[in-house]
Amino acid sequence: MAIKMRKAAMQLTFREGKPTVYKLRQLVFPAIKHKNLIKYIANSANLPETTVEAAIAAVCEGILYFSINGHRVTFPNFGGFYVHVKTKTARSLRELKPEDNIVSATLRFAPNNEIREAVADTATEIISTGAYVEQED
Repeated sequence: MAIKMRKAAMQLTFREGKPTVYKLRQLVFPAIKHKNLIKYIANSANLPETTVEAAIAAVCEGILYFSINGHRVTFPNFGGFYVHVKTKTARSLRELKPEDNIVSATLRFAPNNEIREAVADTATEIISTGAYVEQED
């Protein structure tokens, strides 16, 4: 299993007597380096690393280009990227100006159901089997 868990003790300071409760927490590892991902894909697809690197750069550029132009970019059996715009309300049409009412715009990813269920099944399996990494406090 790829997801590692650890036991965590938490004190409930808002309760009288401050009882301690326990929870499983995910161990978070550092982000994988760009070069390691390229090597992995190149070995899996039996392609040169330079080809894979150029393809990844083109995919990222394409996602950005189409997303900022209002399109949702979807990949079958994976999910989709889209731009989410957060706005604030105006009291009148005169006050409704994009430069004043747009709070933020972020690129988001929405996994498809297969990916979402695969992650949920992995997490459920880990918790139900009690598989975790012991960690000293």
